[in-house]
Amino acid sequence: MRQILLAAEEVDWHEIPGVRLLGAVLGTLFLIAAIRSMFGRGGR
Repeated sequence: MRQILLAAEEVDWHEIPGVRLLGAVLGTLFLIAAIRSMFGRGGR
């Protein structure tokens, strides 16, 4: 169990492909939401 914890500590979380993909998707969604709110199309 100790070896598994040490192996997990050596990997940076931002180097995991799934985390990078999730960050790109969320960043794109937040960018679209910000642009829409700037132009008054917030969906309300």
